[in-house]
Amino acid sequence: MLSTLVQDRRALHRIPEIGYNLPKTRAYIKSIVLPLQPDEMREVAGGLIFIFRAPSPAKDCIAFRADMDALEIQENTGLDFASEHPGCMHACGHDGHMANLLCLARIVVNRKQAGTLDRDVVFVFQPAEESVGGALKMIQAGAFAELTISEIYGMHVMPQFPKERIGICEGAQMAMVVCMDISIRGVSGHGAQPHNACDAVFAMAHFISNVQTLIKHRINTFDPSILSIGKVRAGDARNIVSDWAYLECTTRAFSPKVSAEITEMIRNCLQATDLMFGTTSEIIPSTEYPAVINSPKETQKVIRLAGKRYLPVEAMTIAEDFSEYQKIMPGAFFFTGTGDETHSAPLHSSKFDFDESALLPALELFTALLDD
Repeated sequence: MLSTLVQDRRALHRIPEIGYNLPKTRAYIKSIVLPLQPDEMREVAGGLIFIFRAPSPAKDCIAFRADMDALEIQENTGLDFASEHPGCMHACGHDGHMANLLCLARIVVNRKQAGTLDRDVVFVFQPAEESVGGALKMIQAGAFAELTISEIYGMHVMPQFPKERIGICEGAQMAMVVCMDISIRGVSGHGAQPHNACDAVFAMAHFISNVQTLIKHRINTFDPSILSIGKVRAGDARNIVSDWAYLECTTRAFSPKVSAEITEMIRNCLQATDLMFGTTSEIIPSTEYPAVINSPKETQKVIRLAGKRYLPVEAMTIAEDFSEYQKIMPGAFFFTGTGDETHSAPLHSSKFDFDESALLPALELFTALLDD
């Protein structure tokens, strides 16, 4: 099975694609799964769903999900199977996630042919996890129509955890994230006469300082909350007072209440900034992922089946739109450790890589979940 994992993972690693633009990735997945003769294939909102039905199901339907998209990063690993697409890289391990599900599909088919498959199995290959939230769009497009799925599972490689360990916690495991853009409009003017203009850059600088202080002092210390302003743009020339500034931000929390409080503080701080400087500000919503909330029953299954590989973990402020599935069906999301002496680069790094044997514990756990 390891040789098959290696083959699939490396083939997918060579062809990273972004968002919904995944023609080669989808073609590769189809080339593996369609010869296995699934009972049904659905192409929904850029994603792929394959359904294998048991002849006489004795257990409820189970689903497994993998994400297909890569990142806009130039690979710098020197691997002989490195990305063939300049500026694109599977730097978050989605190639490994897909390879695991492809191997699990082969296992399911072998059981079906042997007459030992006792439940329907659904495989979900999802686009746009890294960008605009492909999970919700698949759900809204009817990906699971007329399917009664009792539980869904997903996994993510994690280099900060030791190889062969399975990390999970019950309840909130990953944060809710809200992506928003902020536009600040002023009035341009000559840099020598700033009193005749309305400086959007000056207003932006005050907003950035004030909003971070406000959140730090107004949100309960025991409620984790983060505002990250990752990108700012402003101005057109060195000697002109800028009439515009633009910020790209994310907020993170573990409850909708705290997330809403952060957004309201941002709005209030912008209003105060406009009052002070005469600017006009606007919040432009982008993408929102709910928190990953692992349901108790499914979490305990993962812990029990992981056995000695189980690694207790604390909630993390990274985000994952696997959470959208958990809003409509019970499910659990776990981490599989890939860290070892030669593989320590973090996720989203141009040097990220892992030993494919690190995928085996997750594949074994998925297989055990079929029987549980």
